[in-house]
Amino acid sequence: MHTAALTRLGLGHRYLPFAVAPADLPAAIAGAKAMGFGGVNLTVPHKQAVLPLLDDVADEARRIGAVNTVAFVGGRAIGHNTDGRGFLRGLSELGAGEVTRATVLGAGGASRAVIEALCSAYPRAQIRWVSRTPLAQESSRGGVRTCSYAQLHAEPLGDLLVNTTTVGMPGGPTEFPATIDLAGSGPDLRVVDLVYAPAATDAAAATPLVQQAQRLGLSAQDGRPMLLWQGVLALATWLDREIEPEVVAVMRAALD
Repeated sequence: MHTAALTRLGLGHRYLPFAVAPADLPAAIAGAKAMGFGGVNLTVPHKQAVLPLLDDVADEARRIGAVNTVAFVGGRAIGHNTDGRGFLRGLSELGAGEVTRATVLGAGGASRAVIEALCSAYPRAQIRWVSRTPLAQESSRGGVRTCSYAQLHAEPLGDLLVNTTTVGMPGGPTEFPATIDLAGSGPDLRVVDLVYAPAATDAAAATPLVQQAQRLGLSAQDGRPMLLWQGVLALATWLDREIEPEVVAVMRAALD
């Protein structure tokens, strides 16, 4: 997707994947900076571990407590987070209206980005943050409550359910700590699963959570819209420019 965008823009940059073990993250960041990289993206499990390795962290990323985009500028590594804004751009494609009550599953960097984004966009929303370790989760936002999976169905899911865990990801876990039953939810529930199927054009490859929502006639979305938009925003950060709609269209086509 990034390669397609860079080609469309007539730039000579390249976007390449690197498998970095957790123990090697400090050397990888130092090496990327030393070799003159323009920037890097990070995914699990590096989004929080990278924070002490950076020279500066943008306010948004600092509030979230996680970084998914690093820009190397003037010999300094600066951390950003485009996940939250990317999530909101993707959510708008679902035809989402006002969010009043949301349930967010997971405790990693993606969950923090989603919660920060929801609180910023919908300051009056009530959000339940569900994880296996709720006592370890913290949020400075007043509308956020933590709870365990055992308490998940003690109250309605609300009008938005977001899965930020790796459940359903190829090679990841196949089940949540508690059964996710959407049958009792209202028709207004929207479901967003940040996991995305490898075969995007194959409806049968949708994640189990998205499939369940679709069977019930609920509005549902996998992680591809968020993946697209966080990438658009990361590219804008590295190039220090707006990404034109026609370039976004090229990125979406490459992703699909």
